[in-house]
Formats: sequence, structure tokens, C-alpha cells
Amino acid sequence: MDSPPPLPLWRSDPTPAVLPWPDLLAGAAAATRRLIAAHSRHFLALSSLLLLPLSLLLLSLPAPFLPAVSPSVSLRSTPSAAPIPLLALAAAAALLYLAAFAAAAASAHAGFFGRPVKLLASLLSAPASLLRLLVTALPAAPLLLLPLLPLPFPLTAGLAVLGLLLLVPFWSLAGAAAVVESSACLPPLRQSCRLLNGARLAALSAFLVFGAGIGVTLWGFGGVAAETYDASAGWAGMAPVVVKAVVGTAVLVVLMLYGMVTNVVLYMHCRALHGELTGEIYNEFANSYVFLPFDEGKDRHVVSVVTVWP
Repeated sequence: MDSPPPLPLWRSDPTPAVLPWPDLLAGAAAATRRLIAAHSRHFLALSSLLLLPLSLLLLSLPAPFLPAVSPSVSLRSTPSAAPIPLLALAAAAALLYLAAFAAAAASAHAGFFGRPVKLLASLLSAPASLLRLLVTALPAAPLLLLPLLPLPFPLTAGLAVLGLLLLVPFWSLAGAAAVVESSACLPPLRQSCRLLNGARLAALSAFLVFGAGIGVTLWGFGGVAAETYDASAGWAGMAPVVVKAVVGTAVLVVLMLYGMVTNVVLYMHCRALHGELTGEIYNEFANSYVFLPFDEGKDRHVVSVVTVWP
């Protein structure tokens, strides 16, 4: 029986491959762990420059969902005459998060293909990617206005969480698409919605895992700036606040870093399921030809495509 012709190298299969979402999520988690372990110093430096200030800022913000608990002995400093508006702090935290995501996504994409991961290159690519992320996030901007509504905080928080849960199965990969594909606004949103066809439960599960972890961390360690301590007790009075800030910051940095890299890795896995990585892999390794002593005169760009037909 004649064998069929090989499939075109650049063909993108419109029907994604079927892969159970637990396997997809487990594969993305394993690839994320290997990627961060292979470039541990790079991601440590990136976290120290971007995620560490962001974590300190998030932990210092007042947490309205926390009960007002005061230590038995405390000394509260005099409040500032001109406090920084809460909205300005929230905007600064959002910009820091997007900048960190842009740098981490560029590093994860380079590391995914085995390219050299350079800190300076990742940081220099962040400003342009930050603008694309801001434009892409505009359709979800109404969620940021929910805390301004004259409603009880539990209700506004519940509406925000519900909105995120509805958007995640469709738009959660838009940020990675905006950074990797250098696009903005509607194309990343459409790309995310298309890639998540068949992988919505994996994206939602990843969001719930990291979102719950970050939420619990902010609930348990948040409001560090509002903590009070007994100044007369010296280090013994300051130790609980310092330990709370250090532990909370470390946990928050790790969760955000792994969440960002997992998002990019899941984006790459979804592209592979849709048959979109064949061309990129070919371009990446087309020049990786190993010359032998008798290879003089051969064309290094000749690629043989071997198909196995059952």
C-alpha cells in the first residue's frame, strides 16, 4: 500500500489534539519546575528586582477583609499628614505586576526553546511589553472599578472574583500571547480564546491554585504596614512583625514567579496542541547542522522530513 505524502511542515492543525486537562496541567507544572531550576539565578535576580518590591507593596497595603486586631502592647506611629491615596498604590502595584510578568514571560519563552536567558535583555524588553499588556488589559478594566462602587466590600470582592472566574477560561493566556507574539488589544484576546479550546479546565485550575495561594498569603501576612509593636521591648517586640513580613514576602514572590512562568508554559503547550510550534522549532534549529569531515559542499539548510505511517 502506498504511503500518503508527508504533512506540510508549516501546517497548523485547526483541530487541537485531545489531552486530558490533568495531564496538560501536570505537564505544564513539570516544565515550569525544570525551567526555573535550569535558570535559577536568573529568575532569582528577576524576582529580587521586580517581584520583591511588588510583594512588599502588596503586604503593606491595608487589607479591608482582615479584622482589626491590635496587640496587647503597641506603639503606633503618628500618621502622615499627606498619605498616599490607596488607588495610587494599587495602580503602582498593577504596573509592577505587569512589568514583572513581561520580563518573566520573555525569559520563560527564551528558556523554553533553550536560548540564552539574559537578565538585561529581559528587563529591556519589559517597557514595550508593558504597553502591550496595558492595552490588552483594557477590556477587563471594569473589574478594577468594582471597589469604587458604594457596596459592602464582601459584595464587591465577590463580584470581582466571579468576573475573574468567568474570564480566566477564555482570556488567561492573553498576557503571554501579547508578550510572545508582540501583539496588543484584541489579537491576544482572540488567540487566548482559541488556544484554550479544550484546555479551559487546565487554565482555570492553574488560576485557582495560584490565586488561592496568593489570596491566603495576603490574608495571613497582609497589612504589615498597619502592624504595631512595643518599641520598649526592643527586638522582642519587633520580631513578630519582621518575621511576618519576611515570610509573607518570600511566599508571595515564589507564588507569583511560578504563576507567571506556568502561564507562559501553558500557553506554549496549548500552541503545541494546536500544531503551531512546528514552524518555530524549525526556525530555531534550522542552522543547528553538525558538520562531519566529509560534509564539505553540502547544503546545511536541507532538512529531511521523515513520516512514519502505521
